[in-house]
Amino acid sequence: MLSRVSLRAVLVAAVVSVIAGGLTMRSAMADNPTAADLQTQIIEQRQQINALYMQASAANERVNGANLALEEAEAALKKHKAVLKKATQEYGEQSKVVAEMTVEQQLYGSTDQAKMSLLDGREASEVLEEVTGLQAIDEAMTAELDRLDAGQTILDSASASVENVVADRKKAVADRKAARAQITTAIKQAEALEAQMAADRDGIIAQLAKAQNKSVAQVEREVEQIEEQVDQSGPGVPVEPNPQPTTPKPTTPKPTTPAPTTPAPTNPPPTTPDPKPSSKVETAIAYAQAQLGEPYKWGGAGPSSWDCSGLVMKAYGAAGIKLSHYAPTQFTAGTKVSVNSIKRGDLLFWSNGSVSSIYHVAIYLGNGKMIHAPRTGRNVEIVSVSYWIKPDMAARF
Repeated sequence: MLSRVSLRAVLVAAVVSVIAGGLTMRSAMADNPTAADLQTQIIEQRQQINALYMQASAANERVNGANLALEEAEAALKKHKAVLKKATQEYGEQSKVVAEMTVEQQLYGSTDQAKMSLLDGREASEVLEEVTGLQAIDEAMTAELDRLDAGQTILDSASASVENVVADRKKAVADRKAARAQITTAIKQAEALEAQMAADRDGIIAQLAKAQNKSVAQVEREVEQIEEQVDQSGPGVPVEPNPQPTTPKPTTPKPTTPAPTTPAPTNPPPTTPDPKPSSKVETAIAYAQAQLGEPYKWGGAGPSSWDCSGLVMKAYGAAGIKLSHYAPTQFTAGTKVSVNSIKRGDLLFWSNGSVSSIYHVAIYLGNGKMIHAPRTGRNVEIVSVSYWIKPDMAARF
């Protein structure tokens, strides 16, 4: 049997190679493989498949993020287009006013022209009245020109805003397309590896039965248990293969005289119970548990299929807490808490080191259990948090 340390090294190396884009499945076995070799091959292949499906799940969250960005861009574009339309209309109306006043100014002349008429012998009072009227026209013209300049500034700003939002929308569409392509690629690789694994399965099980001196049926059951445990695990979490039969160690006979017992204290120290979860937390958990057994689906948000953030969104929505269909924004919507101090109802997150790279979310149930929609091929389930790589972020509502 391989030690846990050496097995971990084998599996981590296998998963890293998958994430880098290659499949490292063994093409040939040694002439005389041991049971541990065969079991390690089974685990390694399942881990590679799971890693690919988790790649697809991470890409699915990027699709959800792109969809959210696209929705926001569409809403912003509608708003800014309305502002641009209004600014264009107002600028047009102001331009018309300035044009009309320019004609009026040309018809009536300028104040300098009116003053020159004094040299022609016109009465000073008459010239003064004319100059005063023309000054009023000039001042009104200046005010209208200022409004026209302000309108131009608003129009330019509105036009730039529309251009920026159009660029945001274009980027969101491109990001979504790229993420969908990543999903397709990862799933194709996983399915190809599953097909190859199925083709090799009977031969590996026959070799394993021979190496362990067991029946094929018994080994089939044991392999299924190993695969189920691996499938419940996150990528990179090694599972110890079943050891080969060994000579049992001699057991120490039980003593005939019972060991002395320590009497229980008459006044045990008081304990402080954990605070009772809020009704909203229990409502969210009850909603999620009602979906147990329903399948995973890319972008799924009910009513009968789910992805990880879709399940969380609807569960907490049932409790009156509005969340978006995107794991990173679900984290930022809550209050950050330490993973070492999580409580029932907290959200657990897995990332590559930053909020924007969060690729999975689950609801913590307490007692080391969580409920989540894991990946394609796995239904909504309750599993031990210890089965997965440890979450690196948590949030509380």
